[in-house]
Amino acid sequence: MTKETFSIEEFEKKYVARLKDRTLDWNVLKFQEEIDPAYRRAQMRYIGRGATANNDTNVIQGEHFTLSTMVLPPGCIGPLHLHDDVEEVFFILEGEVTALIQEDSNSEVHEIKLSARDCISSPPGVYRGIRNDGKEEARMLVMLGAIKPNLPTYPEGSELEELRKQRAKEREAIIKG
Repeated sequence: MTKETFSIEEFEKKYVARLKDRTLDWNVLKFQEEIDPAYRRAQMRYIGRGATANNDTNVIQGEHFTLSTMVLPPGCIGPLHLHDDVEEVFFILEGEVTALIQEDSNSEVHEIKLSARDCISSPPGVYRGIRNDGKEEARMLVMLGAIKPNLPTYPEGSELEELRKQRAKEREAIIKG
């Protein structure tokens, strides 16, 4: 490994993401909200673009994972979805949420209550979602275990799964640049 020389200013510009430079993106998952208003939530990216591959140039270019924060309003839900290639971690910063776990499209949905500073990791191939049952916004860190995860799938026959199939081609065009 070659040791690269750099200034601390260059390092900071490349590897530091400050809150003051971030904005909540209420549009990145708006396609889900258009199907059901309960799917409303916002994301603030720090490392990588995430599974949506949103063309956000104001992120640290990660190599092995993505990291963002998410705001989930009271009564809203991150719908059940499956990542076939990565684990996904939700670390609750504030609020009371319920994690939704489903083995496959036809099995029972299990609920796991989570509070501030609780964490859940969902392995690849398991449907997962999250619901805010509280009266306040829930805030969480979300990590995906790859810098460019595959687009998630949704339960078979759902409106979101049909929409995902349409959007898959758009995502590939974004990734290819």
